[in-house]
Amino acid sequence: MNANRHLQLGQRDCDCHYWDQTDKWIVSGHWIIEMEEGQPARMYCDDTALIALGVAPGTSPEKCYTMWQENIFSSHVAEMQRHICAIMAGEQGDITYPWKSPTGSTMYLRSIGVRDMSYQKGVRLVGTFQDATSVVFSEQISRHAYLKSDFLLQILADTFEAVHVIQFDKGCVMPVRAVMPLFWKESGLDIARYLGLLPSFVPPKDCEAIEKCVAQRRALDKNGNFVTRCSWNFKGSAIEKDRWYNVLISLDPNVSKDDMIIAFRDISEVENNKHAVSTLRHTSEIDGLTKVFNRTAIEQKINAHISENTDETSLVLLLDLDNFKAVNDMFGHIEGDNLLIETAEKLEHFCRSTDKVGRLGGDEFIIFLRSVKEKDIDPLVSRIIEQLRKKYSNPEDDFEVTASIGIAHYPRDGASFSELYHCADIALYDAKRRGKNRYSRYRDMSPGKNGCQPV
Repeated sequence: MNANRHLQLGQRDCDCHYWDQTDKWIVSGHWIIEMEEGQPARMYCDDTALIALGVAPGTSPEKCYTMWQENIFSSHVAEMQRHICAIMAGEQGDITYPWKSPTGSTMYLRSIGVRDMSYQKGVRLVGTFQDATSVVFSEQISRHAYLKSDFLLQILADTFEAVHVIQFDKGCVMPVRAVMPLFWKESGLDIARYLGLLPSFVPPKDCEAIEKCVAQRRALDKNGNFVTRCSWNFKGSAIEKDRWYNVLISLDPNVSKDDMIIAFRDISEVENNKHAVSTLRHTSEIDGLTKVFNRTAIEQKINAHISENTDETSLVLLLDLDNFKAVNDMFGHIEGDNLLIETAEKLEHFCRSTDKVGRLGGDEFIIFLRSVKEKDIDPLVSRIIEQLRKKYSNPEDDFEVTASIGIAHYPRDGASFSELYHCADIALYDAKRRGKNRYSRYRDMSPGKNGCQPV
């Protein structure tokens, strides 16, 4: 028997005079709940009620009842149980409770029901679902009463998977919503026990921060100052170590000063997306072969540093490997690639954490050195050239791969990457012309001066 037909028979057999008592309420649909000993409870809904509950058409009555039960806010489970018991006792039940709508927002359902006393197989309850959201909100606004259980906390429950109220006067924690696997739903949980559950997914440092807020009954920022609310992100511990969470601790002036709200939500997807974007950004900046900065990235970083540190002297070293083509011709491109990787590693070894190394293409590298003292320039560059020297042998010939370097000074030689690169390139050409395996400074490039510093 389909749900709509079952509803028609249930309504016919039950004297439900309240079916048309809509008044200012909007009827969403009708429902029947049947409970028989030894059988799972069943819930029959018409199409309108199914839409309101977000239950797909064709869902079995047993599944429909389970889904309805599971989606009742934890804060209203006990009240709903009393409502059902009252109907079973023969009273007409009338309850309004929060509900997560199919779109994910909070709505309010009004449920009116009676017991069908003619049903002999067990218990049958018959009633209506009514969308009371607009009525509840308008009444709250007119009374200027924003009840914690019916407004603030339900709003939090729209975005947080676990929302709890610590009631200091009673020494317990009341769950408003708790749908995450490791979060607890026990009503009236002792505060000490509640805090004892935290380490199962909250790291020690964050546990300590939460416990401090609870101990002082105040929300505290990172500096220990009292605030209305505080919030931070943390990576889960124990079996939740691969997930990220956000915790919110709030004191609301509209509710009891003896209550503290603690809410948790899973932000793993957001954090993973941020990590993916960061990884993608990093990958886009790195030369695929040598793993140092590529041309675009090194140019951007040099320009950014110059714009932020206009008074700081810096050096741009443009480096080219001598006889690199011979390595490719005699030993193949794999050996040539290995030499480029080795060169990049050596250059990064010479650099400090504040310096930067980039590959411009082919066998051309650039090094950006910050705040190098004049007396240190010659020994440093000479050491780089010496360390990059590498001998190759084959049956036909022996040769060396060396390095030539052109040096440009900021701000004397230029105020941007392009200007400094241009000057360093001129100096590099001079070093090559003078016999390679040496360096030249652009500032020494003037008629009558060779600008070369043989090594």
